[in-house]
Amino acid sequence: MTTRGDTSPLRRQKGELARERLKSAAVTLLDGVGYHQLRVKDITTEAGVAAGLFHHYYSGLDALIKEILEDHIAAFEATEQIERDVSKGDWFSRLRSHYRVAVQAHAAHPGIMRCIDQFCVDDPAFRARWQASYNRRLKLLTAVFPYVFPASDLSENEVNLLVYALSGIGQDVLRAYYIERQPDLVALGLQEEELAEWLAALFYRGLFACNPPRRLLRHADKILCLKR
Repeated sequence: MTTRGDTSPLRRQKGELARERLKSAAVTLLDGVGYHQLRVKDITTEAGVAAGLFHHYYSGLDALIKEILEDHIAAFEATEQIERDVSKGDWFSRLRSHYRVAVQAHAAHPGIMRCIDQFCVDDPAFRARWQASYNRRLKLLTAVFPYVFPASDLSENEVNLLVYALSGIGQDVLRAYYIERQPDLVALGLQEEELAEWLAALFYRGLFACNPPRRLLRHADKILCLKR
């Protein structure tokens, strides 16, 4: 990203508006045509701005896309905001609050989530950034594991394996449902809140080896019948 020219408040305000228009246009196109078919010309046309304005604020297409992806990463990392309505010790609601954010991101912007996958393949620096963010979020669980399960014999690495494996299930489902649009999953017609609850319930069962509290289930209560 480049910064040039007058730095007066009015100029900065106009600049921010132009940048937001470019970002909004890029998001729309990412969800429509995808990253590999995206061109700067398409973005400026969608945004209704001159092509030269794009290069005034961004060094290239990847610079704009990375800024958009950083905005989404920041939303995933906003733990305090995500868990603002969750009571202390309510692990199911805590899990559901994070899955709700992930589901909403995939449902609203599947193109961006697909772009994250593509950048992780094509850009080692971005892959490291995304992995570090993902690891940081999972550490929220692994760090408290010894307190939740004081009698556990699992080593720190075994705890990491457990949490990573369980979280990977949800990531695969979100990719299949919103990006790949697998017919057998889409046929369920789940609303965002329903899918978030199902994923949270599955994670909870895998982590705690029991069902979530019945009183907290509004959509995935059928999972309670899965017992021996």
